[in-house]
Formats: sequence, C-alpha cells, structure tokens
Amino acid sequence: MNEDSTVSCYDRHAKDYDLYQSAVVPGYQEMLDLVAEACRCYLPQEAKIIDLGCGTGNAALAVLQKIPSARFYLIDGSERMVKVAAEKITSTCPEAILGCRVADLAGSDWEEGLEGEGYDAIISTLVLEHLPFDRYKVALAKCYRLLKPGGWLLAAEGYSEEGSDMQEWFFEEMEERRRAIDPELSDFVARLRDEKETHYYCSKAEKEDWWMQAGFVQVNVLWQYLCIALMAGRKPV
Repeated sequence: MNEDSTVSCYDRHAKDYDLYQSAVVPGYQEMLDLVAEACRCYLPQEAKIIDLGCGTGNAALAVLQKIPSARFYLIDGSERMVKVAAEKITSTCPEAILGCRVADLAGSDWEEGLEGEGYDAIISTLVLEHLPFDRYKVALAKCYRLLKPGGWLLAAEGYSEEGSDMQEWFFEEMEERRRAIDPELSDFVARLRDEKETHYYCSKAEKEDWWMQAGFVQVNVLWQYLCIALMAGRKPV
C-alpha cells in the first residue's frame, strides 16, 4: 500500500495501538475473548493458526490463554506491528510463533509460500473491513485454500446495515471514550485514523453470501456489539 494508506497509519502509531484500541474501541476486549473462546470450542489443542492482520498480537495472545499449545503465523501490512506482535507473543509463549510476514493484504501474493491446506484456523480482527470488496472476495478465496478441511475462518469486522443507527451509535461511544484518555495521544491517533484509514462497510447478509460463494459452510454471526460482528465459517471436511 502507498504512504496514504491504512498501513501507514498503523506503522506510525504501533506503540500506542494497545492503549488506544482497548480504551477507545467499544467491545474490543469482548471481541478478542469471543475469538479465543470460538478457537477453544472449534480447534484442536495444537492448532496451527494464521493471524491475518495481526496488529500487535492481541488476538493471538487471547487465543493462547485458551489454547496454550496453539501456534501462529503472523501476517500484517505494517512492519512495526508485526515486530511488536512477535516480541509480545514470544515473551509470553516462546514456542508459539510459526513465522512472520509483512504483506499487503490487498495485494496478490500475501499467501505465497504458506502451506496450502495447512492451517486449522485463520483469525482476523478489525482488518478485512479495510479491503475493497473485490479484494475482500479474493482474500476469502485465499483463506479457503490455506485452511485444512474442517478448518475455520473467524473474522470480526465492522458492518453497515441499511436503516440502522448502530454505526452512528458506535462512533459516538468511541468518541466519548476517546476524550477520556490522554488528549495528546488521543488527538494524534484519531487524526491519523481520520486521514489515513479506509473502511469498506456493507451488510452482514452480503458478506455471509460472499463467504458461502467462496465455499464456506456453517457461516454464522457468533457475536455482535452495535456495528461490529464476529463471523465464523467452516471449510467442509
């Protein structure tokens, strides 16, 4: 991605990401907890998992609390984020990382070299919503190919439903929370996000249809908080 992209935004505030996300994003920890609980329910104890858009590793760490023997391949477009995630995870679970990669998820080659049908799950939290819809569908197809038969895609994203005020409600709550943290940090990160983050929102029904077109079954929304929802889909056995 170019310098005016979502990736450049996260590169610039990687160190402040954890504080900002946990303090400002409504439902953030609940989302991570539900991703982890779904992994505990669906996956084997020694699961191999891709964290797609790993950020600073918060989702992987949440899963490791539920499945300590899980192993992760970390992928993110931000080199700084990948580095922070690897350091955090290694300090807690030294054997947990299978590998790391800095890759543009909107590009055509982020999955090159990864073991086809080698992963029990792919998790992605607040990442896929940054992909244009054509690239989103391509990413779904790549995820499908990388999963083992019976493997799961678990993705938390933002949605926009026609006639709903959930998105406005969510951003109002986010702004209220933002004002409660350090003003200098909050204003800096909020300005970066406004200027550089790009989101592509649509309805859950549209994305459910795209998942099923990609081949996933048992496609369900496991959790929702206002306009953020966690969706799961399984690759048939």
